[in-house]
Amino acid sequence: MRSARTLSIIILAAVLAAGCASAGSRGAQSDDAKPNGDQEKTYSEIVTDETVSDSGLFVLHTLEEKLYYEIPLNMLDREMLLVSRRARTARALGYGGEKTNTQTVRWQKLRNQVLLRIASYENVAADSLPIYEAVRNSNFEPIIAAFDIEAWNADSSAIVIETTELFTDDVPVLGLPAYVRENYKVSSLDKDRSYLEWTKSFPENIEVRHVLTYKAKEPPSNASTGSISVEMNQSMVLLPEEAMQPRLFDERVGFFSVQQADFGRSDHKVVERTYITRYRLEPADTAAFLRGELVEPVEPIVYWIDPATPEKWRPYLKAGVEDWQQAFEQAGFRNAIIAKDPPTTEEDPEFSPEDVRYSVIRWFPSEVQNAYGPHVHDPRSGEILESDIGWFHNVANLLRNWYLIQTAAANPEARAVKFSDEVMGKLIRFVAAHEVGHTLGLPHNMKASSAYPVDSLRAPGFVCRMGVAPSIMDYARFNYVAQPGDEGACFDPRVGPYDDYSIMWGYRPILDADSPDAEMATLNAWIRTREDDPTYWFGNPSAVDPTSLTEAIGSDAMKAGELGIANLKRILPSLMDWTFEEGEDWAELEELYGQ
Repeated sequence: MRSARTLSIIILAAVLAAGCASAGSRGAQSDDAKPNGDQEKTYSEIVTDETVSDSGLFVLHTLEEKLYYEIPLNMLDREMLLVSRRARTARALGYGGEKTNTQTVRWQKLRNQVLLRIASYENVAADSLPIYEAVRNSNFEPIIAAFDIEAWNADSSAIVIETTELFTDDVPVLGLPAYVRENYKVSSLDKDRSYLEWTKSFPENIEVRHVLTYKAKEPPSNASTGSISVEMNQSMVLLPEEAMQPRLFDERVGFFSVQQADFGRSDHKVVERTYITRYRLEPADTAAFLRGELVEPVEPIVYWIDPATPEKWRPYLKAGVEDWQQAFEQAGFRNAIIAKDPPTTEEDPEFSPEDVRYSVIRWFPSEVQNAYGPHVHDPRSGEILESDIGWFHNVANLLRNWYLIQTAAANPEARAVKFSDEVMGKLIRFVAAHEVGHTLGLPHNMKASSAYPVDSLRAPGFVCRMGVAPSIMDYARFNYVAQPGDEGACFDPRVGPYDDYSIMWGYRPILDADSPDAEMATLNAWIRTREDDPTYWFGNPSAVDPTSLTEAIGSDAMKAGELGIANLKRILPSLMDWTFEEGEDWAELEELYGQ
């Protein structure tokens, strides 16, 4: 009896030891091992002859309308940017291609699950400091979703989870924003009318297209259906393992920015650190750059034209992008920014305007008279990763109205209800350059328009060389002070000397500086050399600063206004003749009178 009991104990100990060895050594498992019990499948149950697999950042597996992510272990806890866009949308609910949300996320393994968490960089401290853990503990990352581990791959270097419901359930960060739900009285998501459309895995990003259908009491269109259907595009892009060295913000030079509360500095209080947003531009030939030569960047900034863009306007949009090359030359780079036509299917079958790898000028079929230029950036450093300019179809009508009203008194080419393609093209080029400026990190500079003397704006060739203001980022519009008879008058805004300076200040590498603080002396010196010249001043829109107004040009607002009013009086008697079209009503004339 004693020997039998002893044998049982030995057998039990051996079994337990074998179990511990199995749990502790993934590499020893076979393809069909189920290390966490019967709830896990074998890899071969998911990846069958019927499975469609796509390799890239993750391996994506599609089987029987289910989507699986095969996540390499070395991708766990890596920061990724999750960018949500409406790819196709209901009428009156925005436009296809518009961004709805951006989150920094990471995938994290916790026991038998994988968590998708939102990462935040609003409060930071160096991980080498004692306070680092306290900062982390006070900024616990919310969980978007949790997934059971379905299987491990053959060599246990990756885990497999099913992510179907991430895209077919109501996950707020991936669907309609809260204000849209409130506006249209959305009650719930209808899963029966929500589904995956397609998926694609690239080396550094994953694209998922899915349709979400919501029950809504007051939908924006097709009210009888009581629902809203929208096709969403989710781009998940891997952030650089090593963040770009950020550049500290200075309010004397206009840049969009990101803020971080840095608890790791030696100051007596927490310091708010503000960094500018900018693309990563690095010299391909460092030695030549140090010799003062213009050099190509390692990676240029590339903007693609939306395939939906009318052919005749594409050259002007591209010119508006490349008008910024002169500014980047001040930063030491040639061909730093280029524009390209959309590739054909044969040239690039995987090209998609929704793909976060491409910065695209999106053409929206809309009656809105506007355009806008946002960008997506790395929250750790301010590095701009991608940008999509939104171009609304009817912005051309706004440009026609502005150009006619503001310049027709002295500008014969503006005296018509329909402009030639050449005239409209240069106006499109102007707006494109303005919006590209935003995507490069530049905000509006409303102080620029007060820099030039009014008489200079009337001088022969001055505006042709310098623009109506030193910055195209001002709302200076067109030269309305030029009078009939002013020889050599020009009327159009252009990328100007302030723009050249701001791009130089934000983008020129300071190669001997190994930290943001080490750059400060050089950055400040660049500002000090120009601080007495109003050409290089920056100012946000202000209701109390008469030098930072919108729709103004010239250093003397009263004088400019008098000249502008004189021109308005000149054109009023001619508006009827300029807008007359046989068989048409007077709607165009009425619109111009309302400007």
